[in-house]
Amino acid sequence: MKKVFQLIVLVSLLVACDSDQDKAGRFFIKGNEALNQGQYNEAVRYYTEAIALAPSMKEAYNNRGVAYYKDGRYAEAINDYSYALVQIDEHYADAIRNRANAYLADHRHSKAIEDLNRLQRIYPDSSFVYFTKGIALHEDKAYAEAIDAFEKALTMQPNDAEAMVNQANSFYMLQEFEQAEQLLNRAESIDASEPNIYNTRGLIAMEKKEYSNALNWFNIALRMDPGNAYYLNNRGYLYLQMNRISAAEEDLRRAIIGAPNNAWAYRNRGYYFHLNKRYEDAIRNFELAAKMDNEVPLLHFYWAQTLQSLNRGEEACEILSRETTTLPEVEDLRQQVCR
Repeated sequence: MKKVFQLIVLVSLLVACDSDQDKAGRFFIKGNEALNQGQYNEAVRYYTEAIALAPSMKEAYNNRGVAYYKDGRYAEAINDYSYALVQIDEHYADAIRNRANAYLADHRHSKAIEDLNRLQRIYPDSSFVYFTKGIALHEDKAYAEAIDAFEKALTMQPNDAEAMVNQANSFYMLQEFEQAEQLLNRAESIDASEPNIYNTRGLIAMEKKEYSNALNWFNIALRMDPGNAYYLNNRGYLYLQMNRISAAEEDLRRAIIGAPNNAWAYRNRGYYFHLNKRYEDAIRNFELAAKMDNEVPLLHFYWAQTLQSLNRGEEACEILSRETTTLPEVEDLRQQVCR
């Protein structure tokens, strides 16, 4: 549910005589038309023509960045926004705003936070700046700070159900389930159609080992948003906890297809392979998860279990040293493999 800023696109420029600036304006307008029609390569071509004729046209750099962003070319989008800011106008708020989005999409959360701090100084009363900063801080695993940012957003927009659910997610990551559930109840009273309410309730129920309740919540979320890769991943992991291995397989397969960069899904699929004694397949998935996010909880625990099953105790001990959780079962395994 990561709702962030709408990308800012400048839609028109004044066009008069036939100077280079005027020709650039016409290319700029054609770029906007292509962008609105989803023709991103064409839009890039027109904006590039505009820039060639008017190198200081910051709006063309901004809009070309939007075209790159919408085409999933985040590094190129960031380059264009940065050029507009560094070389043309360091106070260009639209480019700062758009670059924050691109940094978030490119998983460069600390850079997104830097831009959001700049926007916060420009728009100190914008709830949406604080909301987006909360998203970035949560993704950067700064959960307590994310909670504060969402709280500031809610001070300005008290009935923002999305901010409540996102704040609840940060409380969930800190294992503060009571606060999370209170927020989810408030959010449901405002907008009961938000599926993330039920997905987060499912996560909390799973942590409490209330598996039938968790399954009910995930099923509600998936009825509201069928095919959501993150909900499928969560239900798939729940099925593994419930020893419903065949049911987990389909959910986890679809979760990875829908969100191929989700480290949690590869952790869960690795655990699925571990339970099926396909240990080499499990290790490959754990390695993929670690490349994406080396701090996913229980990733190294499951990985070490797999290595232990292969009688590779020394490797298991080394892998387990990277585990971020301190659950009793983690310590029990450490005692077994780190002798």
